Amino acid sequence: MKNKKGLFGKTGLLVTALLLCFGMTAMAAPAVEGDTELTAEEGEIVSAEYTVTNDEAMENVKLSLTYDRDVLTYMSGSGGNNFSGSGGNGLVELSSNPDSTEATFSVRFRGLSDEDTTLEIRSCTITVDGEEINALTGVSVSEEEAESESEEGEDEDGERASWVIDDRTFYLHNPGSLDGFEGMRMDIQGISSRVLYSESMDLYVIMLFSDNGSYRDHFVYNPDTGNVVPFVQKESGTDTVVFVEPEEGEYVPTRYSSVEMPWGAKYTIPAYKHVIIDGIDEIFDDTNRYLVYGVNQDGEKAWYSYDYDKDSLQLFDDVAYQGEQNYISELEEQDEALRDASNYSKAQYDANMGRRLMVILVLTLIIIVLINALVFTNLRLRRLREADADEEDEPEQTSAEAETGEYITGTLEENETDFREPGQEREEPELEIIDLDDPEDEEN
Repeated sequence: MKNKKGLFGKTGLLVTALLLCFGMTAMAAPAVEGDTELTAEEGEIVSAEYTVTNDEAMENVKLSLTYDRDVLTYMSGSGGNNFSGSGGNGLVELSSNPDSTEATFSVRFRGLSDEDTTLEIRSCTITVDGEEINALTGVSVSEEEAESESEEGEDEDGERASWVIDDRTFYLHNPGSLDGFEGMRMDIQGISSRVLYSESMDLYVIMLFSDNGSYRDHFVYNPDTGNVVPFVQKESGTDTVVFVEPEEGEYVPTRYSSVEMPWGAKYTIPAYKHVIIDGIDEIFDDTNRYLVYGVNQDGEKAWYSYDYDKDSLQLFDDVAYQGEQNYISELEEQDEALRDASNYSKAQYDANMGRRLMVILVLTLIIIVLINALVFTNLRLRRLREADADEEDEPEQTSAEAETGEYITGTLEENETDFREPGQEREEPELEIIDLDDPEDEEN
């Protein structure tokens, strides 16, 4: 009995020691608490609070949440030292550097409808003494990666396929499991890698981790191009549709131009947006509606119209759309014909006006020349008249002078005059005959 009692006593001590050890381990594990159920009211602000605790001081805390975009719209976040936060498209990313054993976050949403909705804590990573720990599992991130590496059976040199997304390198890891997909191995970038494959959709899905482990998401892998697209699964009527990269040479509806549709904090999805052609310029539609390529559960690929704001997906009706575009094209052709006719009329008008302006210019030059000629002629006539007036001012000859053409010369005695009245005959002097042989006459 004593031996049994001693055995029981030792066993009890051992069990107590084990419980204490496990209890200490449990106490050391991080914990995440917060709101997962909210009641939204249309147009009203609703908040959610979250607390992350750990026995040791946390250097950094990163918290990721998901929400229903049909019920809530992300407004803002807050929390602690060096806080940073972003949200939209159903995802919220929060981080801070508390340097303490507790970190708190607050998130504000605006309600879009009156209903209850669910928030999900997608991931939470803390950094303690430089080591990253998954706060949801209490396991070191490096240990999780090592476990996934062992499950993947990677090469001895540890190489793995990688992609650069939003200037950050993402590495391929164990994809886990997805409904309707089966695990298999295939060669990616020359490395044997584990992927998920859906035979009905002929679709490959892989898991990528960012280089710092903060982003871990499934991606659709295209073995033909080597590209990856965020794994997005949406309901369209009775179909379950997965967004995929459009096939090379695939028909694209007219008046749609290629864009990158934002998805989450770091990702984009290849899509198309409706444009209006203004000459050679493309003016994008100002709505948040996109044309995306997808495959349904039966492997049927088609174009879908996705409303980003309402998060709704509908099969794109290409027949109706093309009929509408044909009608628009006819109107545009008519408008183009009218525009051409208008341009032709304008060109004719410009040509006629050019000719008219030339005629007017020539006539103007002729008129200017005629006016100058008239001015010069007038000036010359004026000069001639002035010359005639000067001649008229000179003294006139008497009629007798005019008739005889003689001028009387000599010395006039006092009271004598050489002028005669008009009509008075001039007295001819008597001529004396002198005989040159008569001495008397010779003396005289």
